[in-house]
Amino acid sequence: MSTNEHKLSATPTLPTLIMESSWEVCNKVGGIYTVLSTRVATMIEKHGRESLLFIGPKLETPQQDFIPSRKKSDLELADKLFAETGIKVHLGSWDVVGKPRVALVAYQSLASQKDGLYYEMWQEYGIRGEIGYGDYDDSCLFSLAVAKVMKAYIMLFPSESPLAIFNEWTTGMGLLALRKWAPQIYTLFITHATSVGRSIASNGKPLYSQLPNYNGNQMAEELGVMCKHQVERSAAHVADVFATVSEVTALEAAQLIGREPMVLPNGWEEGVIPSGYQLRKLREGGRKAIYHLTETLYGTKLSDDPFIVATSGRCEYRNKGLDVFIDALRRLHNMDLTRDIVALILVPSWVKAPRPELQVALASDKATTLAMQMPYVTHELNDGLGNQILAHLHSLAENWGQNIYPIFIPDYLDGADEVLNITYYDLLPAVDLTVFASYYEPWGYTPLESIAFGVPTLTTDKAGFGMWAMETNTKNCLRYGAKALEREDDGFESLAESIAQKIARFSSFPKEMVAQSKQRAKKLAQKASWHCFYAQYLEAYSEAINRKPSKEN
Repeated sequence: MSTNEHKLSATPTLPTLIMESSWEVCNKVGGIYTVLSTRVATMIEKHGRESLLFIGPKLETPQQDFIPSRKKSDLELADKLFAETGIKVHLGSWDVVGKPRVALVAYQSLASQKDGLYYEMWQEYGIRGEIGYGDYDDSCLFSLAVAKVMKAYIMLFPSESPLAIFNEWTTGMGLLALRKWAPQIYTLFITHATSVGRSIASNGKPLYSQLPNYNGNQMAEELGVMCKHQVERSAAHVADVFATVSEVTALEAAQLIGREPMVLPNGWEEGVIPSGYQLRKLREGGRKAIYHLTETLYGTKLSDDPFIVATSGRCEYRNKGLDVFIDALRRLHNMDLTRDIVALILVPSWVKAPRPELQVALASDKATTLAMQMPYVTHELNDGLGNQILAHLHSLAENWGQNIYPIFIPDYLDGADEVLNITYYDLLPAVDLTVFASYYEPWGYTPLESIAFGVPTLTTDKAGFGMWAMETNTKNCLRYGAKALEREDDGFESLAESIAQKIARFSSFPKEMVAQSKQRAKKLAQKASWHCFYAQYLEAYSEAINRKPSKEN
């Protein structure tokens, strides 16, 4: 069933308390951070601040968006929770719109109990936790700590209809434990991407054409993600409601996990978008900075009004379509262009340091006339040409520096990258077009963010957002703010060619047509606001509360 066709009950039953856990609470490491942090304001408006509690990990590194509470009542509560659980809990608020209540759990103290806890999970659900690796232990111990804190919290503050939301496999073991330790708490499990599906795509296997033929358990064993898959699958079956973020991932989850999920699409908080005047100022400042950076790296003077195209996201070379994007830029080199093309690749990677010679040149009043060595990257990387993005750009070096100027910025754009020193959201208005050639993209926040800022976007029909945009915007073209291109398991060449043609054509649009496209992009984004999408969450809450506890495993 499409997200636009989902039938909502007239009067959903609402929980009296919502406790939501995620590794990304007060921890900006992925797209789920954006999901939760932008949803907060709508949740507070609907449920009230005191009915919400977000639970995240207490890390050794500083968590700058966590505001510790100094209230006597919170300090006393933290002491009570510690007495019940043996886990130190840091209470405060999350420094995002709405400033919701937050509990950060020092899960590391459970390490000494790991064997016993894993044995309990094996007995109850058959999960072989002892063979997990990588981030498995941290994730599972965190989620178990969350379950202990939720159980203690509900004992201290009894609630008629408490609901616990668990995000991604990283919290799945907590849901399983909570079902055993505190079955009176209703549960909603949201997977934002299946562990097996992501692994299939990352390993170069055909996901979409072969999906009906894949067995989730077999593929998990083959790809070495069995423990994560077991946790995810068990949580999906045990939860009162299982959900995912898009139609494309719902098909994947049904096949690989074995339970049909609800679809809860990711929305956007309209209140964080700057005003028209602010956007214009950001655009002017951002473009000036990008021009200066480009001319410094390439030792040349750009033509008047260069066209700026950008891609961004997690460093997943194939899944995010970064390989296709770079190949599209190569194809642009041979096209008849009316403007210079500056192409930004904004993908955080394993950064060593900003390039010192670039920093010196940027600070100088003198214009550079010679291109720097590898002018297509702003920072030194620990893995050098072992980075697939940099290696691809380097292999096509002869194509860059005439009318096509790619720039790979591998640091987080948090305003402290030591090159641009501009945040991602302050830089986005400077861009003319964004491109996200994703192969595996359960939702796709980056294209949604793009149109919310009035920047038209190219994406694919394998992104959840792309599918939604095609359903919502039947025109499906850049003149109407967004275009979703067809992407299959193969067809790399044709997709790259299509993207190149679309960039070339859009760069030649008259200003009036571009302005119209920007306005239509903003209107499309309004249809994806949390005020529109949160109704699906209310329906999920109601279904969880009214559903008898599941006995599936």
